[in-house]
Amino acid sequence: MQYCEGGDLATYIKDMRKQRQRIDEQQIMHYFVQILQALQYIHGERILHRDLKTSNLFLMKSKFVVKLGDFGISRVLEGSIEAAITVVGTPYYMSPEVCENKPYTFKSDVWSLGCCLYEMCMLKHAFSADNLLGLVYKIVSDKYEPAT
Repeated sequence: MQYCEGGDLATYIKDMRKQRQRIDEQQIMHYFVQILQALQYIHGERILHRDLKTSNLFLMKSKFVVKLGDFGISRVLEGSIEAAITVVGTPYYMSPEVCENKPYTFKSDVWSLGCCLYEMCMLKHAFSADNLLGLVYKIVSDKYEPAT
């Protein structure tokens, strides 16, 4: 356990949006690499996070280091071809296979990471809708605003 004085990445993104400032590309890449390394480690231990989102990415006081947290709904996959089937996670970051109630693997965490990367670049969710059905439709049909 570590105390992350810098808050979470979701709050940082909201603050940047309020200030009408973009996150520096170099800082985004620095966060991205750290999160990727965290995923590589947990996936190497056969742990599927299942709830990767910006509010589960915690910043140290310097805002230079990001930590992956909240393993409350994570799952250990026993074999290399095993897949999870439970629908869990936060809707904005759910992969298409989770939305379609299909078995999913570590690739779903990578999808969620892509959604986090988009959010860091655009300061908003990759997929948004007025209701869950509309959100699921956008995710499975690949409807999102291109990153600029």
